[in-house]
This record gives sequence, structure tokens and C-alpha cells, in this order.
Amino acid sequence: MKLNLMNLRKRSSTRICLALMAAQLSSAPLSAEPAQRVSGENNPRTEVELIELTLQRRDPNTGEIILTKEKIDPHKVGIVVVDMWNFHWCKTSAARVAALVPRMSRAVEAAHSMGMTIFWCPSDVADNYAGTIQYQAAVSVPRHTPPPMKDLVCPAAPDGGGCTCGGDRCHVNYGWDAMNPGMHMHDDDFMPNDVETLYSLCVEHGITYLIYLGVHTQVCLLGKSIGLKNMTQLGFHCILARDLTDAHGLYEPEKGITPDQFTAGVVAHFEKYLAPTINMVDELIKAGKWDPALVVDPVRVTPWGTLERPHLFENPITITLTTPWEPRAEIYYTLDGSEPSTNSLHYNAPFKTSDTTRLRAVAYERGREVCLPSEAFFAHLPAMPPQPEVAISDLTPLRAIGPGHGPSSAEHRFSPGVNPPVKDLSNRKTPLQVRGKIYAKGMGVQATDLLVYELKPEYDRFVALAGDDEQILSINNGSNLARYPSVIFKIFIDGKLMAESPMMRMSEGPWRFDVKIPEHSQRISLVADDGGNGNKEDLADWVEAGFVNRKSASR
Repeated sequence: MKLNLMNLRKRSSTRICLALMAAQLSSAPLSAEPAQRVSGENNPRTEVELIELTLQRRDPNTGEIILTKEKIDPHKVGIVVVDMWNFHWCKTSAARVAALVPRMSRAVEAAHSMGMTIFWCPSDVADNYAGTIQYQAAVSVPRHTPPPMKDLVCPAAPDGGGCTCGGDRCHVNYGWDAMNPGMHMHDDDFMPNDVETLYSLCVEHGITYLIYLGVHTQVCLLGKSIGLKNMTQLGFHCILARDLTDAHGLYEPEKGITPDQFTAGVVAHFEKYLAPTINMVDELIKAGKWDPALVVDPVRVTPWGTLERPHLFENPITITLTTPWEPRAEIYYTLDGSEPSTNSLHYNAPFKTSDTTRLRAVAYERGREVCLPSEAFFAHLPAMPPQPEVAISDLTPLRAIGPGHGPSSAEHRFSPGVNPPVKDLSNRKTPLQVRGKIYAKGMGVQATDLLVYELKPEYDRFVALAGDDEQILSINNGSNLARYPSVIFKIFIDGKLMAESPMMRMSEGPWRFDVKIPEHSQRISLVADDGGNGNKEDLADWVEAGFVNRKSASR
């Protein structure tokens, strides 16, 4: 089923989509705002009896599950939330992080009300929270020198490779600058960012048990300074919440490997060699702190692109839908952006698509909706256009404007740091670069930008590649910034919209344009529009762009 990209954004969803509530997005995907850093008021903590946890381990040789019961004083428990960022270079990983947020935020709230201490550990971006009381409370704690670490012998955990999309792999860029905006901190929470600080906080507050939540299981939860390995070696009883974690993923549908299955394998590795696990929600239900009727988990989609961060593809892709914590759920979905119901397509197995597709999914069990609705967007790349015979960078535009403020229409002033459109370089006068490839010819602009060219009678087609320039990746892979660039490219001929890209993001391959020029046309306008979150670092490149003549096109 084909969707018209030019009309797609005119259609609005009537239900909340978790795919980019981030993130994550994210879920959903991804909000530009940081996580709420200080709650308006603290939830009162209540005195409770000892809680009994069901700890799950596995025999290292046979893999057989071993269950034990242990009663614990909740005031001796710390909840360690690791790396629930608002962005990741892998769009599917970002969306899966955001998909954890509804369950996790409620679980953390319940744990806090039981007297557990909450440690927020967004590692790479923790210093962005230096002005919060949670950060300052952590750095101000009296120091206790950790004892020598005990030996911990463990085989290497499974490695997914860092991309959960499958196929054409995501390119690394560092865009996260805060936690997912769905995560909320209390005034008496802490934000430690190194092992000595976390150790000192535990000593000061009498904490001997640490329950780990967050991503990515075998990398961050395990190996970060505040991670499970270090704290286990310091003598703490560390526990992994298996329903509130996601591994640094892997998706190989041709082998039957999904991100959920891969995560389950990583969790099993922890249970064999590192730490017991719990299902956090099950434990909260037993403690009377969770309503079993709550619906908190969205249907998971792999790969998971969204309208704000599309999954671009050239060859047919395999789409998988899962509900890992609702194993009896039945999934229903649509492929045209319409709202799904039990009358929609019934999901039975992974399926392929070769067209631009806007997917929406929901899940039911015995007629009751048990999963939050999800949405995903997949944009099929058009065929690669031919090389232009007349490059736009060899022409003088009739008009060339960009962001700025001038006193009159006769004078255009550009914003600080923004250059007028630049020929054969990016707008920052660096080589034109899109998804790691350097291009010799093109125009580098800052969105929102307009280039207008005269159309000569001999021009038959306009051809171009268009994408986000990667100049900012030259400094620490775009740290704290790479999540922001977002550009939509549009082509108008004599005022009529002829073609439009989906939203283009950092490190994605360029969109491909091949537009037939109607006879007697006068002008073509090339627009690089910001993606709706302002024009922060929206450097846009028109590369290998220009015109194919009619005589050549007829050959």
C-alpha cells in the first residue's frame, strides 16, 4: 500500500502514540524537552512490612531456572535507573527506551512510596543536571572510600552490535542531552555519576540491595561506573529488573531473532553468571502497590521508525510486532495510518513491506485492550536519480534566502553563525557530507531556506540528493546536538508542490529526487524546511543537484 508523502503529515492521530514519547521514542521516540527535574511535591512515603521478592537465577551449566524467596526491608533498597536517555543513534533502540517509560515511571513511583531510594544515573548526560537538587545532593554526600573490589568471573555477555533496526545499520551519533521526558524525579532522589558517589550514598542511607532498571543491559547496566558489576564487586546485593530493561539490541528476522528474544538471552546470561532478576511489576502487585488492570506497555515494533524519525529503506523490510509482557495478547494493525481495531489486520507473524507505510497497532486479550497503541513509519527510498548535466551550484539563483531578519525585502540579513547558501560546501563552509559520504557538488544551506532558479526550455527533469549535513559530528560525534537537526526538503514548480521528502535526520542517507518538469514552466523553488523543532543545527545539503536536459532524457 503506497502513501502520499505530501499528504501524510496532514493526517492526525486521534490516539496517543508511544512510539516517540521520548524519546523514543520516545517513546516514542522524542520530545525536545528534558525530563522533569524536580517534582512539584513529594509523594508521601509509607512505612511497610518487609517485602518478599521472588529471585530468579539459572544454573550456569543447564540454564534451568532456580527460584528463591527473600524478605527485604525496602528502606535498604536502592533503585538504580541507568541511561534512560531521550535519544539514541539507533532509532529503534530510542523508541524501545521510550516504550519502557510508562511501566518504569509508575514502578519507580511505587518504589519511592515504599521507602526505596531512587538513584538516577544517566551517565553521559548527568552533568547536564548540575543545577538540580538531585545532582547537588549526590556530589555533596560525605565521602566513603570503597573497599577493594571482589573478583567476579563471568563470560562476556552477548553483543548485539549497537543497532536494533536490522539491514542497513544506524550510524553512530551522540544526540542525547537529558533523560526521557516521561521520567520524573523527586526532591529526595539522587543523581550519582561515579562508583564512589553511589557507594557513599548507599553507606550513608544504609542501602545494601540495589535493583537495576534501564538500558542497555549488557553494556550500560553492566559496565558503567555505577553499573551492576562494580557494585556487586563492592559487596552489594544487586538485582536486575528483567521487565524494565532492554539490551543493546539485535534484529535478524531471517534467523528468527527479535530484540525481545535477544534481550531475554542477555537477561538469562545475567541470571547464570551475574545477578538474580525479578519481574518488578509482579513484585509490586504482590506488595499491593500496583493495579493489575493498568495498561502501560505499547506494542513494540521492529524496526521502529516514526514520522519524526522515519525508517528509510530501499529493499523490502521485515516488520515484527511483539507484546513481551502480554504473552496472550492478540495484535491488530493497519498500514495506512488509520486507527486499528479488532476488525483490522490480525498479526500472526513477521511480514514484509516494500512501500512507504504508516503502521498503527494495538493489542487485546479477550476483548480488553492490554497494550497502549503504537505507531511506526517506514519511507521507501525512490530510485537513484541520474547525475545532472547542469549543476545548481554552477547557476546563479534568482533568489537565495535563509533564516534571519532584515529591515526590508531589499536586504536579507542572516542569523548569527548562518551563511548565505554556499556553493559546493556546507553552510558552515566544510565539505558537503551526508551519511559519511563527501560530495563535491551541491548547495549547503541552513533551514529554513529557499533557492529559486529559472527553468530553461531545455530542462526536462530536476534531480538531486538531499540530506542533513554532518558537520557537527566532527566534534565528539555531535554530543548533545545530533538529535536536533531535522529537515524536510520540498520542490515547487511555479508555486505547485511537486515532491517532498519525509523528515530527514542526522546520519540518514539522502532522499532521492527525480522530478519531471512540465513544459513552459518558469521557476523552480527548492525549500529546506525545519522539522518543526526550530532550526537548531538544521544544516541541509542539496547534493548532486541540477537539471537533466530534454535531449538527454529522451535517449
